[in-house]
Amino acid sequence: MHDWPGREHVETLRAWPILVEVVRRIEARPELFAGAFLLGSLSRGQGDAISDVDIVAVVQRGEWDEAWARRGELSEGAIVTFDKTDGEPAGLAGHSWLTPELVKVESLIAERGSALRLYGDVVSLLGPPELQDEFARAPRLTRAAVDEYAGERRAKGDIGPIEAAYADLMVLLQAEIRQ
Repeated sequence: MHDWPGREHVETLRAWPILVEVVRRIEARPELFAGAFLLGSLSRGQGDAISDVDIVAVVQRGEWDEAWARRGELSEGAIVTFDKTDGEPAGLAGHSWLTPELVKVESLIAERGSALRLYGDVVSLLGPPELQDEFARAPRLTRAAVDEYAGERRAKGDIGPIEAAYADLMVLLQAEIRQ
């Protein structure tokens, strides 16, 4: 796994062992995966006790179907998984899960050169740093934009009851942490 500014802080968080294991699983399948990116607060070295892991598993060209079929290998041992495929362009889908430690892993699985758009800070964990150049870039999303997207997904019924309850719990915990 590549180093990045802020990694030392991330190594102190309860999400760290989960991140290490997910990266190990991606790295173990070089025939399927070209690399991995870290997104969100952990990429900025700003995570906290309840941070989730936001990661992209970059699929080798021509291996999308196999990588998607084997996505369960990334989330092995999960309590529950959440897939988001409807309306996504070819070669791009979400496979997220909740670990027994109650850490949520938000994973995108994206084929090289797919329509994936990388927002804000991105850390290359595996693969060559220039792998990021194969994807469109955009500025970091605001908290309001993320909350709006989550609200839209909820309104459409795209979020199941466990994922919704987990999101509600995180909002309550964040309020407690800020006090």
